[in-house]
Amino acid sequence: MVEPRILFPVIALVFVLLAAARWSRSRGKPSSAARTCLWMAVIFGVVSWWLNYR
Repeated sequence: MVEPRILFPVIALVFVLLAAARWSRSRGKPSSAARTCLWMAVIFGVVSWWLNYR
């Protein structure tokens, strides 16, 4: 099993890439799906930071 402190940054990066793909597909106007992916990336990034630096 992979530790969350190692896995969460990878998940955050995946969500950032998904948001970028959705954003570019919608011709520069952020869709609700792109904004949701960005929020998920922020959440996983903050939790990852907390796990690594607390």
